[in-house]
Amino acid sequence: MTIKCVIIDLGDVLIDLDFSRFFNDVITPSPLNKPQTPIMLEFFRQSDIYHQGKITDEEFYKQSCEILGDCSLNQDQFFDSFNSIIDKLNLEMVDLIKKIKTFNSFKLICMSNINSSHWNFLKKQKWDIWELFDEFILSHEIHLTKPDPKVFKLAIKIAGCKPKEILFIDDGLNNVRSAKEMGINSIRYMGLDKLVEELLNYGIKMS
Repeated sequence: MTIKCVIIDLGDVLIDLDFSRFFNDVITPSPLNKPQTPIMLEFFRQSDIYHQGKITDEEFYKQSCEILGDCSLNQDQFFDSFNSIIDKLNLEMVDLIKKIKTFNSFKLICMSNINSSHWNFLKKQKWDIWELFDEFILSHEIHLTKPDPKVFKLAIKIAGCKPKEILFIDDGLNNVRSAKEMGINSIRYMGLDKLVEELLNYGIKMS
C-alpha cells in the first residue's frame, strides 16, 4: 500500500488550544453555570452551525448570549476572548510535517472544523506553516463539519486518489471512526511519539 495523500487536523494536533481564558471570561459569569448545567458543553454543541459558516459573527454572538442566559461582554470583547482559545503552535508537530514533506512526495491537506473568526485570527499570526499544505478543507468554507461523511467524500475528491491511499490524522475519535468507515487509513493523534511510530508503520519517511 502506497500513501499518496496525508490529511492533517489543526486544533490540538498542529495548534494547541487553551480554553482557560474563555472559560473565565464567558462561561464562569453565566447565571446558568451551575454544577447541574454543563453550559460549556451546550455552548460548543450549539456552536457547530457557526463552524459551518451558516451564521454571521453577530448571529453567533447573539446565540451565545442566549445560551449563556446573559453575556457580560460586548461583541468585540466576546470574540477577543473566543479567539484566545487558540494558544500556540505545536512546534514538534510542525517539525514533523516539514520532515514528511521533505522526504516524501505526496499531497498534504489541512482539514479542520474551524469558524471564520478563528481562521482570520490564525492568518494574522506570524506562523510560517501555511505553505506546507497543498490544499485546505475548512468547515466554514464547505459548510460541513467532521465527522459528517460528506466531509470525507469531499476530501477523497480533493486528494485525487483512492481512500486506501490516504492517511488521515486527527485527535477526534468520532472523526477517525468516520474516516475509517469511508475506507481512509486513520490515526488518532495522542502525542508525537505514538504518531511517529504509527507513521513508520505506514511507510512514511522522516529522514
